[in-house]
Amino acid sequence: MGIMICRIHGRGGFVEICSHVAKQIEQRSVPRGRRLAIMGTLFVCDDCFESLGFERFASLAELPMEELVELTDGRIEAFETAYGAIEGRRTFCSRCFAELEAQSPAASAPAAAPEDQAR
Repeated sequence: MGIMICRIHGRGGFVEICSHVAKQIEQRSVPRGRRLAIMGTLFVCDDCFESLGFERFASLAELPMEELVELTDGRIEAFETAYGAIEGRRTFCSRCFAELEAQSPAASAPAAAPEDQAR
């Protein structure tokens, strides 16, 4: 997990988001999209999630880091390619992000898969 300095919370973790989610946040909307926790936390809009094929990587979120770095079947390389193609990728303070999500429990963002929520 990476570290950033937030103006509000100070030193802490971050969520990486696509430009579409960033726009939602700038408009002070509850972010809508999907979360994927692989070597960090991604939260991208549904369009980016689907068009870049992130669903095929959901099973990687279940693996411990030690196993992820040992994979030789091409899944990590494919994930890195999709990750690199996220439009306007930005970081956002994870605590600020959680506060935004908490503003509307009914609009909470679905995870990529139920098992990802434990991470």
